[in-house]
Amino acid sequence: MTKLNNGIVSPVIESKNGFLFHAAGQNFRMTGSHIEKVTNVSEEFSFLVKANELFNITNEGISFYYDYNNKKTISKVNESALDNFNTLVDLNKKIDFLNENIKSYKKAGKKLAVTEVETELAVLESSKLNLLTQSVVVKLSYNVSENKFYAGNVELAYSTSLPIAESLLAAAYIRYEDKALINLFEFASKNYNRYNVLEFISESKDGDVTVLAMRADSNMFIYRINEATKIEKFTKLLADAAIEYVAESTGVDITPMVEDILESYKERRAAKMEKIQLMYEMIAFLKDQKGRLSEANRNLPDIKAADELLNSEIARISEELTGLQNEDLLTKDDGYVNAEVAIESAELPKGTVVKVDALEFTGKGKSDILTVFFNEEPLRIEKNRLQISAEDSI
Repeated sequence: MTKLNNGIVSPVIESKNGFLFHAAGQNFRMTGSHIEKVTNVSEEFSFLVKANELFNITNEGISFYYDYNNKKTISKVNESALDNFNTLVDLNKKIDFLNENIKSYKKAGKKLAVTEVETELAVLESSKLNLLTQSVVVKLSYNVSENKFYAGNVELAYSTSLPIAESLLAAAYIRYEDKALINLFEFASKNYNRYNVLEFISESKDGDVTVLAMRADSNMFIYRINEATKIEKFTKLLADAAIEYVAESTGVDITPMVEDILESYKERRAAKMEKIQLMYEMIAFLKDQKGRLSEANRNLPDIKAADELLNSEIARISEELTGLQNEDLLTKDDGYVNAEVAIESAELPKGTVVKVDALEFTGKGKSDILTVFFNEEPLRIEKNRLQISAEDSI
């Protein structure tokens, strides 16, 4: 069954002129309108990524569940197990209180009072032993709005000189071997503001296949990994190609994510075609007027001047029309360069000049399929059939 996640949480740290983020087990850097995979990251970033994998990070703070009896982290828990921990805390408080009373009564020589308290204490100890035969889970959490740490409902003592791990060890809530885990929890909590929801990413999963669709301005980047085979692919695609790729891989439709990109190109193209049509109509009108003048006496100065004016206007608009028809919607400012078809394909003969995304061209393998534009229509063709024009060499 396909799963869609539009709320990926990741640590985000400035890197060079962009920022690092983590998704689907991979580190990426976004710089402007470009996204790239990265391998070398700081130890701090790696710790934050590890914490994100182990703990639940929300807009309320950070938390995770710890099995009190077995002293280990767990991911699934029953509400009754959490209630048992709070009950255990209450029992321990009462037991400690009664033990202090017994000491006081013994010191005062009140034997009868000691006997009564010991009887009550035995009942509590029995209840505690019975409780510990059941599942007991403590929710360790950091509340960002309060800037406080909790074990269940118990606020934990914390200061720069008293790490959270020390409080938990003193209360016997955790094993000493898990001190590093708690230190990581504390580190992540101190750096809570570095975590963000990656609103520019859509993650879809279908079986072992995970696909990230990532948007940087008007560019789309796709990362796909098969968890079973560990085969991965990272590529830059046009919006329409990205929609098709994600749909084929996981069955998810990401059209809403790129709808404005598609509409922008359509609007630019429609505006150009509308202007071209208007120019054709203007030329047709002027030629019609010129035809009417042919019936008049061309020797008359006014008729001659009008004819020359019509000719100059027809020539001017025709020149503008030719320029507009040859004007590219996709230019170097958009990241596109000219490429020539060196080996003909089913749709494009040899020698045809097309527009290709420069970054996509350099990042693809020789046999990979590229999206190119010919007459402002998108087409798919193998990279090895193309040759970048000399003036546009990259």
